[in-house]
Amino acid sequence: MTQDKFMGARRLTAAESKGANLGALAQLIGTWENAPAPAGLLSSGWNVIAVPGATTPFVFEVIPYTEKLTFSAAVVEAGNRGPSFNGNQVEQQIVGLIYEQSIVSACPANGPCVQRGFPAGTTIHEETGLFLNVLKPNGGYDLARLATIPHGNSLLALGTSSTTPPQNNNFFPVASAIPTNLNGSAVSANDVGLDYTQQITDKQFPPFDQANPNSALQAALGTQVITAMTTLNLSTNNKDAGGGILNLPFITSNVSAMSMDATFCIETIKGSSALQMQYTQTINLIFPPTGKAVPIIWPHITVNTLIKKS
Repeated sequence: MTQDKFMGARRLTAAESKGANLGALAQLIGTWENAPAPAGLLSSGWNVIAVPGATTPFVFEVIPYTEKLTFSAAVVEAGNRGPSFNGNQVEQQIVGLIYEQSIVSACPANGPCVQRGFPAGTTIHEETGLFLNVLKPNGGYDLARLATIPHGNSLLALGTSSTTPPQNNNFFPVASAIPTNLNGSAVSANDVGLDYTQQITDKQFPPFDQANPNSALQAALGTQVITAMTTLNLSTNNKDAGGGILNLPFITSNVSAMSMDATFCIETIKGSSALQMQYTQTINLIFPPTGKAVPIIWPHITVNTLIKKS
């Protein structure tokens, strides 16, 4: 098969898939599930999100979760054809993986998330999509992620990959759950209610630091030694993604998803035969606090440490 001449879209056969150029995505193939919870924490997976309150300006939800993330071994291939310049046809080749994500609450019986409607075993997120390896230049991006979410969202995130291992285990930046104004400035307590800082900083599940969920990734690493790491950085927040996220009208007019930034770290751990993956993802939601008129940005953050099953 001559790849440069294929301009359709199809799934490769099993034999063809083995020779497909997936680049940084090759390690993803398989099923990933929660790593053991770090000491003192209920789970390695955490969801933090602010939602409009009924009697208060907002409610800050914290939900520990378990996850199953599967990347199909069936590789998809597509070709894009552009115009011809000086007799040379502009072509782009893409290969990728179909993925399915299912996230289930691990909230304990006495947890506040039970009262919010998320007892243990409740499915809180389903997602399907594609991770794509763009084989030819694509505006400086070699990765793309296409996702569809049953809430009524679809997204295109573009990004890049790298294979430089970290010098130490302190490479995750702070992922702040504190809301901001649309211009990025600090929100006044008068805009969201005097308890907004307390809601976000008072730990619902000690010792999990819900104001900085990335702390759970740091805790999961502990003293592990990373000998190799592939990093996938993806974002809808760039001009080439065309806005990146589309929402149903109800979502747009009530709690609109503005942007998504995600980092996936595929780690080889010294002394372990199984690959480990850690991710942090922030979706910025825009909505005004209950009883207010001016919308602000509320970060919706999810983090997890996953182990690839044999």
